[in-house]
Amino acid sequence: DCADALSPDQFVAETDYSLGSVRNHLVHCMNVDDRWLARLMGEKPPARLNPADYALLSAFRLQWESVRERVLRYVAGVSEQDLEARVPVKLADRFPVPRRFRRWQILLHMINHGADHRAQILALLHNLGAATFEQDLLLHLWAAHDSG
Repeated sequence: DCADALSPDQFVAETDYSLGSVRNHLVHCMNVDDRWLARLMGEKPPARLNPADYALLSAFRLQWESVRERVLRYVAGVSEQDLEARVPVKLADRFPVPRRFRRWQILLHMINHGADHRAQILALLHNLGAATFEQDLLLHLWAAHDSG
């Protein structure tokens, strides 16, 4: 929602930090979550997304909501036993030897990866003049507890 304050030019404005633009960071996070979710579900990961296909935040948001919903639906249905099960992972482009990781390890990676990039995105948004928010997980949980 913080990115809503950006103009289309600001959304795609290149920076020399990490992945570049706010758009590039957001598309990367969406793509990574979607690809890890496929692995968790025993499916072939979808093709890597091209940030250039998301010139507008509205185009990104449409696909992001779909990925977000699938991740939440998956997590809601995972049992304790499922979390301990090992999932085969092949990252041929970086690591040619396949490995097996417990589902909870992959989910933890997704959480940490997302938190890292959200921090980067918040810094980019701040530098572009957009209002940002406190990212502390405990404060988020506190607010969620108060609202329901």
